[in-house]
Amino acid sequence: MRLRAAPLVLLAGVALAAPRAATAQPMTYIAFGDSITAGTGDDPARTEPGYPPRLQQLLINAGRSAVVVNEGLPGEKTPQGLTRIDSVLDRGGDILLLMEGSNDVSTEISQETTLFDLDEMARKAVQRLVRPVHATLIPRLPRANVDPENIINQQLNEQIRDLAGIQSRDLVDPFEAFGKLDDLFNRFYFADPEDHVGHPNAAGYDTMARVFFDVLTGRDSTPPVEGLIVPFHGQRRVPPSESIFVTLWDFGAGIDLANTDLLVNDVDVEVVPQGNAERAELRYDPPAPLANVVRVRLRSRDLATPANTVDREIARFVISGTVFLQGDFNQDGRVDGVDLVRFARSFGASRGQSRYVGAYDFNQDDVIDGVDLAVLAANFGRSSF
Repeated sequence: MRLRAAPLVLLAGVALAAPRAATAQPMTYIAFGDSITAGTGDDPARTEPGYPPRLQQLLINAGRSAVVVNEGLPGEKTPQGLTRIDSVLDRGGDILLLMEGSNDVSTEISQETTLFDLDEMARKAVQRLVRPVHATLIPRLPRANVDPENIINQQLNEQIRDLAGIQSRDLVDPFEAFGKLDDLFNRFYFADPEDHVGHPNAAGYDTMARVFFDVLTGRDSTPPVEGLIVPFHGQRRVPPSESIFVTLWDFGAGIDLANTDLLVNDVDVEVVPQGNAERAELRYDPPAPLANVVRVRLRSRDLATPANTVDREIARFVISGTVFLQGDFNQDGRVDGVDLVRFARSFGASRGQSRYVGAYDFNQDDVIDGVDLAVLAANFGRSSF
């Protein structure tokens, strides 16, 4: 992904900044966000944690005169960020790196509010001739208290991509980059049993810095990514005749439309992308009613050399009327180890405790115990349909 051509208001800002550049003053990047920007979970031996100091060093090593200011505030949600951003921008800067919203998910702030706040923060930056760059949120831990399956998080990230694309702003995509890493949560996340969201460790922050660096220096390392998806990932009770619609974005060299395919339940449905290399739409009208769990897969590549490719499931939704076996908690059509792990986190919990989940209390006796485990065990390894 490369930085886009600046709109006129920003070109004016570049002209105003020319005398400052002549005196060799560094470009100032403002890294704005929450604890993931601040560097929670990093190597405690580091005096300056997080991705911002690493990014600064990468830029300097590449011959750039740069200062990356860490404006991460642990625990902050976007409504508080929208209040704080004015005082941060008033101190000056050239580029705003905006990555916030994980705490919104944790506290169940609506996605509409989060997107509004992020857009307003970016707009305030533009008013001050500071160039905004949006960033997606990293994946949440499988043991996260809220959204452990990253359904809400994925939807929010898809909307952040839409926001950046529609507003002609640049995008850094840590969610996409982290999703391609092997053994992600063991190798790149802070190992703290009290962390119920997910923070990178030193290796994770190294990765984040590199993702930001690539975009800021014009290196395209990200394949086409999905924006709006209908039905959305994780949706339940979808009408059997529902059409499938996917928006595809590329913030770098562009989408290779001729090599872009949509697969539904592992079958290439041969849709023809409509749009252009920056934004394309894929629409599939099923010839027969859909049933049970529907999996949507994207195969695509961009026009970079070498090409960045994507081949992964981007959505899974449930058709209305589908019946699942007891114990198929994630409703993927099979009672398996994933369901057992989720059940185990609540085993022994009673109603009123934070670990209690009513869906796991099969006999509704207000405690998740061996009786409930026996129900799950009876269905373990069986398919729902």
